[in-house]
Amino acid sequence: MNSKITFTLFLISLLAIPSVLCQTQEETFNSELKVITDNDIFAVFRDSDRYYSYGMGIEYSFKTSKLLGLQKLFKNKKEVFYSLGAKIEGYTPSLVRVFATTPEIEDRDDFDRPFAGLLYVSLGTTYAFERSFLKSEILTGIIGPSSQAGEIQTWFHENITGDPVYDGWQFQLEDQFIINFKSSFTYDLHPKYKWFSTYIGGNVHLGNLYIRAAPKAGFRIGKFESITKSSGFENSLLLPKKHSEFFFKFNAETRFITYNATIQGNLFDEKAYGIDDLNNISWHLSSGLYYSINRLSINFIYLWSTGVLNSTENHGYGTFNVAYRF
Repeated sequence: MNSKITFTLFLISLLAIPSVLCQTQEETFNSELKVITDNDIFAVFRDSDRYYSYGMGIEYSFKTSKLLGLQKLFKNKKEVFYSLGAKIEGYTPSLVRVFATTPEIEDRDDFDRPFAGLLYVSLGTTYAFERSFLKSEILTGIIGPSSQAGEIQTWFHENITGDPVYDGWQFQLEDQFIINFKSSFTYDLHPKYKWFSTYIGGNVHLGNLYIRAAPKAGFRIGKFESITKSSGFENSLLLPKKHSEFFFKFNAETRFITYNATIQGNLFDEKAYGIDDLNNISWHLSSGLYYSINRLSINFIYLWSTGVLNSTENHGYGTFNVAYRF
C-alpha cells in the first residue's frame, strides 16, 4: 500500500513540474512605465545649464508575442521585450548665465557650442540571452525651434526654479528632421557572483543625429540580479516578482565620434550653423545607485565626460529615473 502511494505521489509530482516551470516563467510583470529626468543641476559643485542642460522623457516597456516580426530574430534568446519612448533635450553653451544679463546678443559666434533643442520618439527591442543581452533602437524626431526645448526651459526658469531666462535661444540650430539607429551589447563576465560582478560591451550609433562607437566596461557591488534582469541595464521588466535590488554601478566608455548634430548642425547642409571643431575621442564615466523592490525601481546616476568639444573641457550631469511595473 505504501509503495502504491509513493508511486502515485511520484507521478503527481512529475505532472506538476511543467506547471511549476510555467509559473516560474510568469513571475515577472508584463509592462513598465518609466519617467526620466536629466539635469546638470544635479551635478553639485559644478556650473549648471552648460552643454547638456536638461532632458525629460517617458518610456513604456512591454511584452508581446508578436511585433513587426522582431520576435523571430535570435532563436537562442531567453526573453524579448519592447520599448516605446519620447524625450525632449536642451543643449546650451558655457557662460549662459552671463548671457542672461546681456541686454542683447548680436552674434552666435560668441558661443562655444550652439543652443540646440531635440525632440524625438523611439522604438526599442531587447533580446536577453543566458549571460548577455542585445538592445536595438530606432529614433526619429526634430532638432531646432520646433522641438520647443527653449520655450520649456524658459517656462521652468520663470515659473518653477526662478533662474535667469537665457538670451540666446533665438540663435539655436535650425530645424532638421533626424533619424538614428542605436545598437548595444553587454556581456556578464561573472554571472554567478552574488555581490560583485564585472561586464564588458559596446554600442554603435548611426544616422544624422549621432555617428559614433564606444566600447565599455564596468562593475557592480551590492545585491543584484543578472544583467539580463537588472534595473542597472534597463532590464527591470524582466526582474522576477518579489525580488529586490540595491547596488552601486560604475561604467566607463571611450567614444569614437564622427558626428554630433547637436553640436555640428545639419549633416547634409554645409552652410548650416554649427561647430566644426569636434573632438573625435572622448571619455565618459557614470556611477549610480539602483534600488528595485516589487513593482518599483528608482535610480540616480551621475555622468561625467571629457573631451567632447575640447580635450581640456569636461561636463557633468545627473539623471533621476523612476519606473513602475504592472
